[in-house]
Amino acid sequence: MPKATLTKKKIDSIKYADEGQVIYWDSEMPGLGLVVGTKTKTFRLQLDVKDATKSKGYRTVKKTLGRYGVDITLEQARGMISGYVDAEGQAVLGERIKIKLGEPTANAGEGVTLKELTKSYFTETKRRDGKDRRESSAIAYQNLIERHYAGWLTLTLKEVNELTPDVVMEKFQQVATGGEMSARNSAVMLSAVLNYGLAKYPGTLKSNPLAILTSRHVNVMKKIEPRHECLQYEPAKQRNDFKVFREGMEKMTEVRRDLYMFTLFTGMRRMEATALQWDQVNLEHGEILVEDTKNREKLHIPLNRQALAIVKRRRETVDAASPWVFCSTKGTINKTGYSVMRADHLKRATGLDITIHGLRRTYITTGRKLKRYEDTDKLTNHVDNSMAGKHYDETGIEDLRETTQMIGDTIERRMLEEKAKVIQIHAAQAA
Repeated sequence: MPKATLTKKKIDSIKYADEGQVIYWDSEMPGLGLVVGTKTKTFRLQLDVKDATKSKGYRTVKKTLGRYGVDITLEQARGMISGYVDAEGQAVLGERIKIKLGEPTANAGEGVTLKELTKSYFTETKRRDGKDRRESSAIAYQNLIERHYAGWLTLTLKEVNELTPDVVMEKFQQVATGGEMSARNSAVMLSAVLNYGLAKYPGTLKSNPLAILTSRHVNVMKKIEPRHECLQYEPAKQRNDFKVFREGMEKMTEVRRDLYMFTLFTGMRRMEATALQWDQVNLEHGEILVEDTKNREKLHIPLNRQALAIVKRRRETVDAASPWVFCSTKGTINKTGYSVMRADHLKRATGLDITIHGLRRTYITTGRKLKRYEDTDKLTNHVDNSMAGKHYDETGIEDLRETTQMIGDTIERRMLEEKAKVIQIHAAQAA
């Protein structure tokens, strides 16, 4: 983390972070930091205090002092740390002394609300692998908690301590009436926030009341079970979901049809396909490069003939000024600017019990049935953490073209029941 002599001129010259947060530590006043986010600059005091209960013999205490230029100035931040004399001539102890003496402060957490703790969790912590969370993911998780636990968000951490097991379980069962997995996900995320509160405010938050939900004596949470839905091709049973899927696509608008078909022919994740931009596409070489993916590993893949035909047709159809490959059309424009895929629309159009992720699963399953295991993993952004995969595999994008074309051709043939090589509808006319 950068270190600098913090002055008003220096702070004003610091640019906001493109993503996440950057902390600038003051070289003159130890413990004083400036947390620079994407939209705010906030003063923080951070220091280590003795704690015999910790393995290292100390714990790190953090205190937010206020936002620069909104709540306090640099001089006021320094005064809060070192101490000052108020308007009535009374000496006010600095936050550093208060923390060292173990005196209760506002940062002990008694007045912190659950909503404030949730916001802090998603702005101050990282993923388990040490990488920053994607902004869209953090927002989605916060919205999930706020939607299901809206009535709890105004509780202070002191009041959270008073939540009894029966209250927690009753609330969980209430949320579960709207969907067991949704109830599970929101409870897991809120529990993570409270565990963060235990570490940050140990003097106030004594326990995690949601821990009762995972107790082996209670066992109320629905376990995560792997899903298996994908397009099935079983000629012996006269079942061909691929043909049914293709016929269902005819009921959709052209851009939506192309988007669903493209997802099937590439196996890309939902948001990586819907939010695909032209600067991520190389039409000349027939490939895609997405730097920011779900697992934070860049996705660099070749396009098979079927997917490339779709992209070329989109280039001829969409407004040249639009950055989106699958941009919304007139009458269906949303706030994002690009088209979206919805499982209910897909099921209604095809009559199949299939989700958007099921299209990705179909691509992967097709590749695996062709015995192209490693290539299929690379094409779908699954990281190979084996010794050979991390340190010895130097294969590149050109080595994947044969496999993605084999998968594309297999899907295409199944759509046509093995009777032709090229789809004569909207998926590959431009090939």
